[in-house]
Amino acid sequence: MDFEAIKAAAQNYQADMTRFLREMISHPSESCEEREVVHCIKAEMEHLGYDKVEVDGLGNVIGWMGDGEKIIAIDSHIDTVGIGNLSNWEADPYEGYETDDVIYGRGGSDQEGGMASAVYGTKIMKDLGLIPEGYKIMVVGSVQEEDCDGMCWQYIVN
Repeated sequence: MDFEAIKAAAQNYQADMTRFLREMISHPSESCEEREVVHCIKAEMEHLGYDKVEVDGLGNVIGWMGDGEKIIAIDSHIDTVGIGNLSNWEADPYEGYETDDVIYGRGGSDQEGGMASAVYGTKIMKDLGLIPEGYKIMVVGSVQEEDCDGMCWQYIVN
């Protein structure tokens, strides 16, 4: 595996990943109110050329890369807890701020940052031919984890 090629690909997408994460953060997405962030993620997956992108009946956004029978699933929940009293925040939680090493805002680390990484990491896997033969990658932005952890996967599996 060419780790330098993977690192170079990730660096080439750095500005896009940062923009995408900041865009997800800008959409309030408390449990049962994830619709806007779901559409944001769906649009990004479509833009990146995912083989298939869907929103299931519960509201989970699912992107597919590859065409094998075996599935490798990567999940990030995309709902957040509330912001409480806005005056307690040092910066607008839906605008946040960015430094050289931190993107700050509601959901940035729990877990929309993971979603940005999964969406672009899977794109890089496809670009570099790293999806194993016989497998496909399933990238899931799951809903309602903060209130009903596990429910989204019960829905997907059943």
